Amino acid sequence: MRCCRSEWRREHVMDRSVLGFLLPQWQAAGEGGLQLVFALLFVLALILMPWLVRRAATPAQWQQRWAALSADPQSLPSSITPEQLSQIVATGPERWARLVPGLLLMAGLLGTFIGLGLALGEASGALDGAQAPTALAAVLDTLGAKFRIAAWGILSYLILRLWWAASAHEQARLAWSAAALGALAAQAVQRQVQQEQAQQQRLIEAISHNGQALLAAQQAEAQRAHVRHAELVDALQRQVAR
Repeated sequence: MRCCRSEWRREHVMDRSVLGFLLPQWQAAGEGGLQLVFALLFVLALILMPWLVRRAATPAQWQQRWAALSADPQSLPSSITPEQLSQIVATGPERWARLVPGLLLMAGLLGTFIGLGLALGEASGALDGAQAPTALAAVLDTLGAKFRIAAWGILSYLILRLWWAASAHEQARLAWSAAALGALAAQAVQRQVQQEQAQQQRLIEAISHNGQALLAAQQAEAQRAHVRHAELVDALQRQVAR
């Protein structure tokens, strides 16, 4: 029982220490403001990015962008694939959702380097005083906490990447792009069929018109032949009568 209790206590202390490492320390001298800035940055990114993407990643927005781009055919490639169309119609928040995790990761590293620079500056200043060992020990004791901002950046990166993969916005936009291109191809085929039908109708009308003209010409020629035949018969009858 004591062994189990000791194990539980060690795990509890470890969990509490990890949680204590991740939680900001506003009372840290010279770093409270720095941690506040980066904490607000990460929290705002984690809240705003999903909200903005949820509002922007809709078929209505994609259709609006596709209609605007279709108005200028020269801005589009001659042959477009669903993947290319998916990238073309992607909204601003969707594009930023793929960049922000990496930017947050870099921001976390930047905050850590700034914190380390401040800590090293404090350490160099502590070596000049009479209480050098005590001051240096205090600086070294908080040196590990300088990596807190980097941990925030890594966690923010992982959270946003996992959210982006789980939300399936990319797959939904790709499916919409494939459907849009399919509908566009169907419309093109329908227009081609209509053009062919119109061309066939014009050809039939032309043939019919030419046939009627030929029939009228044949009837006129037959009428003239009948008149000439009648004149010839009349001439022969007059000659016989003489």
